[in-house]
Amino acid sequence: MKLIITRITTSIAAAIGLATSTASATNTFYAPGDLVLFFQKLNGDTVYANLGAATSFRGTAAGAADGVNQPNFIDINATLKSAFGDNWASDTTIYAGLAGVFNTSNTTNSLNNGDPARTLYVSKSRDAGGAVGTANSTAWTGFTNGAMTDAASKINTQNNIFLNNYDAAQTVSLASVSMIDDQNPLITVSGNTFQGPAFSNFAGGVSQQGTAGDLGTFGSAGTAEFNLDLYRMLARATGGTGTGQTLVSGQVDGPLRTGSYEGTITVSSVGKVSFVAQGAAPTSAYDTWIATFPSITLAADKLPSADPENDALSNLMEFVLNGNPSVSSQTILPTLNTSSSDFVFSFTRRADSTSEVAQTFEYSVNLSDWTSNTPVTIPTTPGTSGFATVGATTGTAPNQVQAVTVSIPKGANTKIFGRLRVIK
Repeated sequence: MKLIITRITTSIAAAIGLATSTASATNTFYAPGDLVLFFQKLNGDTVYANLGAATSFRGTAAGAADGVNQPNFIDINATLKSAFGDNWASDTTIYAGLAGVFNTSNTTNSLNNGDPARTLYVSKSRDAGGAVGTANSTAWTGFTNGAMTDAASKINTQNNIFLNNYDAAQTVSLASVSMIDDQNPLITVSGNTFQGPAFSNFAGGVSQQGTAGDLGTFGSAGTAEFNLDLYRMLARATGGTGTGQTLVSGQVDGPLRTGSYEGTITVSSVGKVSFVAQGAAPTSAYDTWIATFPSITLAADKLPSADPENDALSNLMEFVLNGNPSVSSQTILPTLNTSSSDFVFSFTRRADSTSEVAQTFEYSVNLSDWTSNTPVTIPTTPGTSGFATVGATTGTAPNQVQAVTVSIPKGANTKIFGRLRVIK
């Protein structure tokens, strides 16, 4: 019996998602003021995905930054597949956008974590290009007090469908139920489709059209299929200027009725959602890890494909298996136990490696016929999936680890060959 480890470093990632059906209950996964990522398809269904409290995405434009970089913090691949099919990432008839509001009242002085009433969070299409951490779109401007109230009401109307008809963090919503297509109308003229005024106030909409390819690599978020610049719009002026605009004590700064860029939400081709904060430089889990080895000084030696200590294990494999890329050693390699009715491969991995490294296991009884087309996918979270089991997370962040086992039934076989494949 022999264990073989292989290493590949291309731009692919694993994906696990969630899809649910309609229910008649208040959504326990959503609260007013949450930022909703939504998708619509021409003549098709829609998708709601809750990203969390909108105030948690404020960049330095709102003073001290609340938002921090969150690479691959939500996986919506399964939901998008359920709504739009396996090829959603190359479907040019799908549109994506962001919208959130906590309160639609034009009289209340209440605050939501520093946001006054009718503070809008909306997106603009970023497309490709631009510097990471800065906007690559123009801010929303020219809004009146009445337009702010109207837009807040209509964003609330859209998101209340998510609140009152489902109980899930993300869900497919039938076009007959959803208000996404009503508030973000798609118009076709002479065979060409474009978006009308979103929420009746945003000319050209707040959505971005999908592309047949991708929009390039966006920092630690990786390759993006959708790039959405997020803007925060205040209906009450920070300085208390403007008709009826009295400063609310404690509110977080911002310009009156003009969008301030707070960061960018991206969606990768495998459904990973990332946030890159305004004014921030992206840092991946791998970059953070490799920086903890000061003896590795050359940029070339820090690459995922590099092997600076020549122990036949790439830095990427060392990262996944919680090794030390500055010391030559193979003690982190998976072990094989044959005492039971299964061939059991075991190893320890870093929990944070799952955010950017896909991990699969392949096996063979003759070194010729591998399960490359149907590999064992290692789950990204604790639990069992097929032949693979991931144990509970232990340790202290960022050095948390998980025990992983892959159990292959022996059957009539007396030997087996295995290989772990890691892909960044």
